[in-house]
Amino acid sequence: MRKYHLIDGKPATKASLTIDTGDAGLLYGFSLFETVLVKEGRPVLLQPHLQRMAGSAAELELLMPMNTEDLLAMCEEGIEKSGIGEGVLRLAVTAGSDEDKSGKTILTIREGVPYHSEQYEKGFSIMTSGYPRNEKSPLVRHKTANYLENLICRKKAGVLGFNECLFLNTQGHVAECSASNVFVVKENQLITPPVDAGLLPGIVRGLVIDKLAGPACRCIEGYFNYSDLLQAEECFITNSIMGIMPVVAIDRHRVGDGRTGKLTRILMHKYHSYLKKHERGMK
Repeated sequence: MRKYHLIDGKPATKASLTIDTGDAGLLYGFSLFETVLVKEGRPVLLQPHLQRMAGSAAELELLMPMNTEDLLAMCEEGIEKSGIGEGVLRLAVTAGSDEDKSGKTILTIREGVPYHSEQYEKGFSIMTSGYPRNEKSPLVRHKTANYLENLICRKKAGVLGFNECLFLNTQGHVAECSASNVFVVKENQLITPPVDAGLLPGIVRGLVIDKLAGPACRCIEGYFNYSDLLQAEECFITNSIMGIMPVVAIDRHRVGDGRTGKLTRILMHKYHSYLKKHERGMK
């Protein structure tokens, strides 16, 4: 797998691949990151990713070493220099140390996307976590490096034969999955949990709510519990790399008829059409 790295906007060398042992990103996970799909040599929906990072940095008082325009230019230049046409871009900004408040800007572009056509056709099977998502946490709506809970849950799901792991919050409401947002269709209504249920507001989540869900079936943000989830007619999850992924089983319970639902297929088609228009607009 090909990878390309930039450290503080410069191609990574052995000399630049160093760790500041006082960097709060290393010591405490005080770091922000974004993962962006790369298609046909271009970053998909990069602007909203950078806007989210900037908003989180301001709220968490993390000093951004570059403004949004400079970060965008760096990402586009990095993709071009990498020669990678299809893959994943990961941008991380650390908080730095007491001596160096600016921290590090780390850009990694790797070749290949971890999801394939058979998975979209078959659909995902997800499990629920044994511990809740703390919806009161000041970090839950920010994409920080504090991801150990998610990694533990996702790893356990894989060992048990599931594709993803779902969190309920302390009130028993559905929150999010370890690396994705959740949507259900119930009584022909598209529903996703609100941000205060304890979730990271994903870029594709926002796209579904604001652009893809049309007048015939608007998306509402509302609370629902585990019982509601199991009674859903359809379910799907979203993130910036997978896009929209059907969910056909939850804790071995079949969702609907165990196949991708009608509305889910419509939204998947609309999502791919939106990306094609987006790609044309960038050229």
